[in-house]
Amino acid sequence: MRSPELPPTQRHVLSHTLGHGSSTRPRLLAATGLSKPSVNDAVSALEEAGYLRRNGRHVPAIGKPAVLFEAADEVGWALGIDLGSSHVELMAVNLAGVDTTHVSIAEPGRPGEARRREPSPSVMERAARQLAEWCGHRDRLRAVTIALPQIIDAGRRQVSATDAGGEHGAVAALLDALAAHYDGPVRLENNVNCSAVAEIRIGAGADVPSLAYLQLGVGVGAGLINEGRLVRGAHGAAGELSRLPFPWADGAEQTSRYAMEERLAASRLIDSYRSNAPGASSVGEVVKAILADVAAGSAEAKAVLDAYVLDVARACAALAAVVDPDLVVIGGEIGDAPEVVEAVQAAARPLHEFVAISGSVVGALATVLGAVVLSLEQAHSQLLGEYAVHAAAAVDRLRALRP
Repeated sequence: MRSPELPPTQRHVLSHTLGHGSSTRPRLLAATGLSKPSVNDAVSALEEAGYLRRNGRHVPAIGKPAVLFEAADEVGWALGIDLGSSHVELMAVNLAGVDTTHVSIAEPGRPGEARRREPSPSVMERAARQLAEWCGHRDRLRAVTIALPQIIDAGRRQVSATDAGGEHGAVAALLDALAAHYDGPVRLENNVNCSAVAEIRIGAGADVPSLAYLQLGVGVGAGLINEGRLVRGAHGAAGELSRLPFPWADGAEQTSRYAMEERLAASRLIDSYRSNAPGASSVGEVVKAILADVAAGSAEAKAVLDAYVLDVARACAALAAVVDPDLVVIGGEIGDAPEVVEAVQAAARPLHEFVAISGSVVGALATVLGAVVLSLEQAHSQLLGEYAVHAAAAVDRLRALRP
């Protein structure tokens, strides 16, 4: 069941309270410009309806103490889900952005196992149980965003939790788990787009209007944001760098539709240097091994790193040439290595005069954080309408979750 629509005065007061995390009647009076009786009536109505609750008193340096009000259960919460190929990340946040819960559910792959298309049934069962537990202990789920490692066209960007039959596999399992608790729309979004949202809202791009997020992981892709808005393209495929033809040199033949992904994927470093780092099981560990060997004077390690860095720099220059963003953020475990990011910056500088490159600030939580940011903004908009002007303040509080 959805909450009844709030009157404008109550939405105005509730918006300011969520924006500040908590508030008092005197603060609301000054912030909203409403009359004292209007503020008092709105606060009383919101408190009675379960949207606000009292949380102590504010004692100013000058003036009388005043009752502090904060968001209560009826205000509700927003949900972000990162549905990867082998993991599910769940993040819940209340609409003030001050109460967050995060759970990661994964199952390590076996040596030599082929790349999965979606998480195993046991991972999905655990994720469904976790969702049911959260929904059973929290009131009013307001918005849901599921991040997926695939192209999401315009016709599939919004689905219903009560219509899992239109989906299949892991997405259908999540919708089934939500259906008993939520009857609103569920937003489906590309995972790299979600990472780009996280970086521009609370990460490396928080001070710029446009950004390209270059994901270097098992797959390769870019999330594009211009003037604060996601750029998806006509088919939802904007930023799909894996589809770029490669190589372009005369006489060279493209052997795969995803040749660029094979060239830029972080797994290339593992394959190139596995024999020199036999104990390394992840991209991050291999990168550390390569950097250590470079520091020790290894010519082989330097050649492997230089070749990969140059290819990433070319990809950044290509993004700059086509999109001209204020910033290109390198995500994934590659972006966690400052030495590699600095090397890419140096290699890209001669290729394009405007390209600016940064490592990720949000880190491994980028996708689920981006998903929950989108849900939080949507929840504010649906609940508060034209008064949803303080969602950015609630989103800013998620900075505390950055590594």
